[in-house]
Amino acid sequence: MWKQINAARGVLGRSLRALLATAVLALAIPTPGHAAVEYEKVCSLYGAGFFYIPGTDTCVNAQQTVQSQFDLARQITRAATGTAMAASLVNPFLPDGTNYAISTHWAVFDGQHAAGAVGMIRIQGNLSLTMGIAFGLDRGSLTSNSNRTATEFGVAIPAQSWSDIRALGRVGLQYSW
Repeated sequence: MWKQINAARGVLGRSLRALLATAVLALAIPTPGHAAVEYEKVCSLYGAGFFYIPGTDTCVNAQQTVQSQFDLARQITRAATGTAMAASLVNPFLPDGTNYAISTHWAVFDGQHAAGAVGMIRIQGNLSLTMGIAFGLDRGSLTSNSNRTATEFGVAIPAQSWSDIRALGRVGLQYSW
C-alpha cells in the first residue's frame, strides 16, 4: 500500500511541476502589445485648428465643420421657403364674361411661411396673361456642438440665426378651351 501511495505522490508531484513549468513558459512568452490609442492626433501639416478624424488619415478643421453645418441648415430653410412661395402662387379663376381676376394665398411648408398674389388678364378670347409675386420669410437658427470653446466666462457654443425676406415672381400665358 505504501508503494502505491509513494507512486501516486511521485506522479502528482511530476504533474504539478509540469503544470507549473507550462504556466511559467506561457507568461514568459511575449505577446504582441496593443498600440496606445491616440485620441486626438494633431494635423500640423495644414495649420492650426486641424486634426485627424480618429482611426483615419483624414485631416479636418473643426471650424470648417461648424461652417458646413450652418451652410447646410441655411440651404434647407431656403428650400422650404421656396416651396412655400411656390405653393402660394395659385392662378385665379377667370369666369366667362370677365377680363380680370386676382387671387392671394398664404402657404406654409416645413415651418416657413409665404404669401403670394397672382393676377390674370384676358388678352383675347381664351388667351390670358398671368403674373404673380410671392414673399417668404426665411428664418431659422442652429446651435452646433462640434466646436466648443472654453472662455473665462464659461463655454462658448457656436450658434447662428437668420431671418431674410425672399421674393419669387412668375409670368405666364394660359390658353383654355
